[in-house]
Amino acid sequence: MPPFLMSNLPATDLRQNVLTLAVPPDRLPAVGSAMRRLLPAEDYDPLFQGQYLQTTYFDTPSFRLRKARLAKKKYLTIRIRCYAPSQAPGRNYPEGVYALSLKTEAGKYRIDLPPDVAEAVIQDGTDELSLADVPAEFLARWLELSAGERLIPVVTVSFTRYAVESSTDRLTLDCNILTSTGKVYASSVLEAKTTARPAVALPEVLQWPCHPIKLSKFLWATSPQAR
Repeated sequence: MPPFLMSNLPATDLRQNVLTLAVPPDRLPAVGSAMRRLLPAEDYDPLFQGQYLQTTYFDTPSFRLRKARLAKKKYLTIRIRCYAPSQAPGRNYPEGVYALSLKTEAGKYRIDLPPDVAEAVIQDGTDELSLADVPAEFLARWLELSAGERLIPVVTVSFTRYAVESSTDRLTLDCNILTSTGKVYASSVLEAKTTARPAVALPEVLQWPCHPIKLSKFLWATSPQAR
């Protein structure tokens, strides 16, 4: 199969992540209810049934991207995410929608992928995908960090996501977070993101009785215990 050449789309502006909370199982009903009261459900899940997400992260064989992320300076995260509605009882699982994203500390580039291309890359690495046409700043970062190594899929993280949003704020609640290497996150995770200035979480969310945490799913999933 020839490499899939991505159109040169501009990097997208990111909502800034301003708060991450660990949500234990006994608080899930209260948090879910509070989310729906605070903001409308996102367009992709208007009934608030949840979306099933599978995110495959890529790195070099020597984990150069992970090392750069740990350094907390210049980094690059590369992933392919598959989105699908939550499965209804008695039905076959719905076909997913795939997207490639590249993220640095300064911005994010995202583009949809054909399912056959996405699956080929997830199985075999980037020989099926060309990074030559991504925006220059992302390509430069990849060349700087990779030192000539190829990308390979290193782990897949799966979870069910519930999301609400307005024109400025977005809340996501990720439940049943687990990896393809058998690792399970101890709680559900709520993230608050905003484009508002100053960039702060909604005051109602700050009052929810959940503990603030710092979490990179990429770093957690690729930690030595997960390999």
